[in-house]
Amino acid sequence: VRREFNLSGKFVVTYTGALGMANDIDTLIRAAEHLRRTANIHFLLVGGGKELERLQSDVSNRSLTNVMFTGPQPKNRVPAFLAASDACLALLKNIPMFRTTYPNKVFDYMAAGRPTVLAIDGVIREGIEAAHGGIYVSPGDDTAIADAICTLAGNPLLSNQMGKAARDYVVTHF
Repeated sequence: VRREFNLSGKFVVTYTGALGMANDIDTLIRAAEHLRRTANIHFLLVGGGKELERLQSDVSNRSLTNVMFTGPQPKNRVPAFLAASDACLALLKNIPMFRTTYPNKVFDYMAAGRPTVLAIDGVIREGIEAAHGGIYVSPGDDTAIADAICTLAGNPLLSNQMGKAARDYVVTHF
């Protein structure tokens, strides 16, 4: 995956799943804009959805070269994308109903041994925090997402520890 998408030498932050209104990908794009001059950090968005074309256009209009869309991928290929990732990102709009959701993607990230930057409050936050498997930021806070990514990119030991803790936790509890 790293060769296919020319990601060698990059700190790859991956989002997998739907690109719909609820997923708050606009916040991810604003975070990427904060990091546009950090050459080694790259965002990989794996998936499709109703917002794909609008989001691609937004990235193009902002001239962001650190964001790449793969388009829809077969589910059996997701593990290869996660294996190529250094950290993963899960975010939803800040809607009270989402505080009771357990997004499958977070369990995939944990099972892959990757730290999660989580911009979803509620029960899934409790799981990531109990696992010590990532960094929680307030939903919609693009600056905090960028800062969390910089923390992980700048501290590979911490990033690896969080990924291992996430995997251990999901194997033990789920």
